[in-house]
Amino acid sequence: MIVLSEADIRALVDPAEAVALAAEAFRLTATGHGEALRGDLRADDPRRGCLLLTGSAGPQTLTIKSNVHAYPAGPDTPRHWASLLTLWDWSRAEPRALISAGLFNEHRTAAGFAAGIERLAAPGAATATLFGAGRSAPLAALYLKIARPSLTRLYLVGRSPQRLAALAATLAGEPALANVELVTAAAPAEAVAASEIVVTVTTSQEPVFPGKVARPGACIVLGGANRPGAREADDDLIRRADIYLDARADSFAKAGDLVRAQASGALDPARIRGEIGALPERALPFSPGADVTVFKSMGLPLQDVLLADALVTKALARGLGTPVDLQGAP
Repeated sequence: MIVLSEADIRALVDPAEAVALAAEAFRLTATGHGEALRGDLRADDPRRGCLLLTGSAGPQTLTIKSNVHAYPAGPDTPRHWASLLTLWDWSRAEPRALISAGLFNEHRTAAGFAAGIERLAAPGAATATLFGAGRSAPLAALYLKIARPSLTRLYLVGRSPQRLAALAATLAGEPALANVELVTAAAPAEAVAASEIVVTVTTSQEPVFPGKVARPGACIVLGGANRPGAREADDDLIRRADIYLDARADSFAKAGDLVRAQASGALDPARIRGEIGALPERALPFSPGADVTVFKSMGLPLQDVLLADALVTKALARGLGTPVDLQGAP
């Protein structure tokens, strides 16, 4: 078995490959291949939680990932978060790798957004808005550019001016975004109204922009609010949208954007157009009354499986990672 550190992941990840693997995970899910299990454990006093994701793409591959968070300094203080992933050869019941999965998760998530954008957004889209300035935001921006090389203007919107300024400074130093104008002064409604693509990756409990202002034909990726009581999209947006999912399973139990819109009556079940992996190339023609496209991204365990397998295979070929003998043999 080998152990892959955050530095190893940074050296191994190829973003274009990660997008292709995310698209393949979508396809496998839509065609009924692979297996997945999701568990969520939360507790109070002290406040803490764990998300457990298990997936398999066949006899040789099994991943078990734990995303653990806590609030060591108190419930109203910043959250501490860490993630570990184990890749197994399931047919032999042998662990192949233990992966420090912080950066892995950010690449996996952003690659899923990009795979959705490749299918759903206008081919020559030049303007986009990114909501959120947390750990997921830098790679979400970089993968957005991979999905649409035509991007020339990116609006950055967040609640904290300090974190927004730090994000803008980080992105300004990225060679891949050298020809992209970064705009941080626009209000949420102004940014969305100007954008062909909108990506939300926040922890917000309530909608982050008014759905009425979304540009007709826009593609909106809802990447946060993966809890039943939280939402990033309001009822006005849902009423206008054709909606695609990465997987139907658990969507109406976990995705607050769908749960709360269904409860209010804003969600027409006919507007759920299906799983994105079932699309041949492009989005289906708009259904009657719809003029925007929403991709609700929950993230798939199969994304973990395919990306982890690819990275471990490359690590072994390149001699990266730290070998560990679990039997303790000399």
